[in-house]
Amino acid sequence: MRAQILSNLRTNTNDRSLAGRVDPQIAELVDYINGSFTQYVTSSSCGGRVALFHKGTTSTGTASTPHAAAESAGSSSPTAASSVERRKRGSFGRGTLYQSHDSLPKDTSITVRESIVPALEKFWAWRQAQASDARLQTTEVLQLKFEPMILHVLCADFEAAAELLKCGSESGQMNSGIVSCSRGTKAHRKITCCITSPLCVDVPLFAHDTWCISPANFRSDVWAAFLTASLDHVNTLFAENATRRERFELALHASAGKAAAQQQQQQRSGIRG
Repeated sequence: MRAQILSNLRTNTNDRSLAGRVDPQIAELVDYINGSFTQYVTSSSCGGRVALFHKGTTSTGTASTPHAAAESAGSSSPTAASSVERRKRGSFGRGTLYQSHDSLPKDTSITVRESIVPALEKFWAWRQAQASDARLQTTEVLQLKFEPMILHVLCADFEAAAELLKCGSESGQMNSGIVSCSRGTKAHRKITCCITSPLCVDVPLFAHDTWCISPANFRSDVWAAFLTASLDHVNTLFAENATRRERFELALHASAGKAAAQQQQQQRSGIRG
């Protein structure tokens, strides 16, 4: 399994993220884990992101995702088209309307004006055409959210998992834990750890047919101030997320150094014995 995962990472096979590859912000950490520890292999990762995300179920029980349709239409490969759609769709809603894995410009009003507002206007134009959809009204939410680094790591055994979680705890990844240990054979149980922090923000902008600020004039001073303040806070979370990611990698280096020292000590003891 480890060899197959590493092969997939090298070729970006089965990557269903929007980018279709490992985030550059976390690629060095992923490479370090996979290249330095035989007891670990990463199964999925995200360096952290800000996103404008819509989810909800229409009366037909399906989603209408214009981004996927547009990119699929431009592809001559059905496989490529379906792959794009899987990445873009979201959970029965419009999915990701905007996202960035990089920190935003210091003047976040630029991002508000050039990216967030156009995305909101496009969404609202679509949403007004669905005004009679009662099911959508009761199930949907449009969120402006920040999600921190998240890293899923398959561990060889519980001892390896415990050491990984110790590194997570020491570096501020306080929401880390074992998320699965039920698959695989009894002798080789599949143990998956999730490494992440509580650096989350989830601002509901639209739900139950109501905007958090009315009217929906996204270019007004009120909306501009609200969105800019929200993204200013997101930028502080980006900075803290990067700090904790670096601390986690340093903790892993320290763990590897400690393990190497213990191994050398055992070898010297064996020679003397």
